[in-house]
Amino acid sequence: MFKSIFAKLLITYLAIIISVIAVLSLFITMIYNWYIFDQKQKGLEKTGFYVNEQVNKLGKKEISQAEFNNSLDAMGYISDAKIYVIKIDQESLANPKSLQLGKDLNESYLISDLRKILNGENVFRKKQYSQEFDTYVVFSGIPWKTNSGIAGAILLFSPISQIYGNLTKLNFVIWLTALVFILLSAVVTYINSLRISKPIKEMELAADKLASGENSEDLVVQSRDEIGKLAQSFNYMKQQLANTEKMRREFIANVSHDMRTPLTSINGFVSGILDGIVKPEDYTKYLNLIKDETLRLTRLTNEILQLAKIQSGSLKLCQENLKVADVLDSVLSSTKALIEGKSINVSVECASTITVYADSDKLKQVLINIVDNAVKYSGHGGAIFIKVSTKPAKTEFRIKDTGIGISAAELPLIFEKFYRVDKSRQSATGGTGLGLNIAKSLIELHGGKIWAESELGAGTEVVFELPA
Repeated sequence: MFKSIFAKLLITYLAIIISVIAVLSLFITMIYNWYIFDQKQKGLEKTGFYVNEQVNKLGKKEISQAEFNNSLDAMGYISDAKIYVIKIDQESLANPKSLQLGKDLNESYLISDLRKILNGENVFRKKQYSQEFDTYVVFSGIPWKTNSGIAGAILLFSPISQIYGNLTKLNFVIWLTALVFILLSAVVTYINSLRISKPIKEMELAADKLASGENSEDLVVQSRDEIGKLAQSFNYMKQQLANTEKMRREFIANVSHDMRTPLTSINGFVSGILDGIVKPEDYTKYLNLIKDETLRLTRLTNEILQLAKIQSGSLKLCQENLKVADVLDSVLSSTKALIEGKSINVSVECASTITVYADSDKLKQVLINIVDNAVKYSGHGGAIFIKVSTKPAKTEFRIKDTGIGISAAELPLIFEKFYRVDKSRQSATGGTGLGLNIAKSLIELHGGKIWAESELGAGTEVVFELPA
């Protein structure tokens, strides 16, 4: 029914506010109505008690008839009621048809009320139609009590029109106030709903632009609530997508170049051999070059395929308890030629008792990748420090080099796909920008985490942790 979040917010808030204000107004109206009639009842009963005293004084000759009449008129005026004092007993009520109460009291409901009054009860009717007065009245009846018992009844009739007039005025004020509050709430709700839904609508439009390949400006949301955080996350996502797209394009260009170069070399060497340009005694030399270029292509292809497996979740680990010292010996043996080629000194600090539960091949791949990078970006005669230590519930690996280091701006990006710090060395190193991303994925697949600490000119330290 409501297709937009603005409509949902507006209608929902308004429905709640109108319901609450209507219920509250109705409750106040009912409470005030009850209060008015309760006060009226107490006022009439108080007047009746005063009349009871005056009647008894008249019977004792303490006041004259004229004084009694004046007092009764005054009480009637103050209470806005017509007052009757009836001398009657239960025997008189035995035969209601023969009972003569007077022209003004010829009301059918009075007989049952008089029985209650003579039994000592106070009777009150909030709304009773009187045929004699030809209007609705408030009726109150109390026993006429003397020293010898109940001598009769004191009846008070007050027109209800004045009470209803006051109630109508007050109810009008209450409901008018409720209407004003509803209108003000509608304005505030409209503005608030618009404030909440506007950035969401802007995000929707920006997302549509991104999906269609268009550029969109950063969202500007001033609020610090969840919507503000969502806008910040959206801007961050947009920036990450732009960075990823940029790296993807660079990757495609670099991979194309890296694949084209060895393929061109292979094709040239093979053509030279087939065309007789290369002498038979040089075949071994050129076949070795072809082999090196083929291995380079194979390594590139394997990295791309492994990344695809990790992303699809199809890569499975074969974990076992491994002695870390043995793993490090194997890694250093694999990278020995590269290390010795640059006369780099490697220092290892690892107790022979330290073990980890990991996939041997994947752990070696991670370490080889990190050591390989440390060698590549360290100068001739540099140093690499490898330290493995145990901590509560985890094993920590630290590989530090004395190389060129990484700037603070680039440090958060080194584990991203396709990212390379020293782009000028792409051809020389043969890197694809996938090695550290694959290493990060493999460590996380083991349930660990990896990060780097570095400063320009002060070397880089790569740290990763594996669960014990």
